[in-house]
Amino acid sequence: MLAAQVRGLTLGERGAAARQDYGAAPTRPPIVGAIRTSTDRTWVFGTTAIPVPASSTASPEVAFYAAHWAGGRWRVGLSGGRVFAALLRTVPADVIPVSEARLLRRYGAVTAAQAAALTHGRAGGGLMLPWKIGQTWAMTTSDGSTSPRPLGSLAFSGGDGRVLAAGAGRLYRFCADPAGRAMVMLIHPSGLATTYYRLRDVTRLRDGTAVGRGAVLGRTGTTVPCGGAGAPRAEIEFGLQDGTGAVPLDGAEIGGWTFRERARPLLGFAERGALQVLSGGLLANLGPVPAADGPSSPSPSPSPSSGGPPKDGAGPAGAPPAAAIEKRSPKGANSQQ
Repeated sequence: MLAAQVRGLTLGERGAAARQDYGAAPTRPPIVGAIRTSTDRTWVFGTTAIPVPASSTASPEVAFYAAHWAGGRWRVGLSGGRVFAALLRTVPADVIPVSEARLLRRYGAVTAAQAAALTHGRAGGGLMLPWKIGQTWAMTTSDGSTSPRPLGSLAFSGGDGRVLAAGAGRLYRFCADPAGRAMVMLIHPSGLATTYYRLRDVTRLRDGTAVGRGAVLGRTGTTVPCGGAGAPRAEIEFGLQDGTGAVPLDGAEIGGWTFRERARPLLGFAERGALQVLSGGLLANLGPVPAADGPSSPSPSPSPSSGGPPKDGAGPAGAPPAAAIEKRSPKGANSQQ
């Protein structure tokens, strides 16, 4: 009964956004999962996701839910809404600890203006790109949509294939399956979240675990546990999220680069000073604070799954080799700098 109620609420509150992002109506009911349940089974905290049609390469529309059984019915709220925030104030600590509930409320309360302020700055909110600093990966920024909606995700492939946390935060999975595939979300202390889709070999850490920047989340893949079109190569689909949905990437500064978009067809590119990298180009992860513009970046915090810094974590932010950055003209011709 609760799952059916969560599905109905998800489609009612997020269905219109999903149809716009996907370019088509969802063809399957939302995927509902339970993260924690109280011992008396009157409280549930979990995740919900609207599956992406096979014709679309958009990122899944996802949300958290909190539910309380009282008076013979379930009271349910989705992240970003007033009911969710109210339930988090009274949820038992064995279901959601106080510090975690505080972070989830912050996540749900982030406005579009606040999200822009958190990402539109020289350090980009302290976020790096989701792979080892100094490595150069290929970037694909078109999601195949002809819609004028804002650019909502980036796809990256290459390097050693290990996907790292872009910043410190709490980890959650959506559409997780026994094979170790899932969409991963990290909610950062600011309340902003980063998402990681098409992952395989996802970390086995419990949902809600605090991880440090550079912690290994999984490996690039082609799987789509929340639905969507398959990818021609192993990649990571990376995006920003607040409590109500995807945060536009236009103007966001991450990993030493500023990301921009061009509509019709929707296409993104990265820039750094006079340099521009278009879809298909190579992008070096310069870390949360580029060494060329400021002090060296700190080493990543250790992952809770190990006794020290993650083996695959980011090292000091250093300037990439010259061949790692490409300057491309709008017509696609490029000259290495």
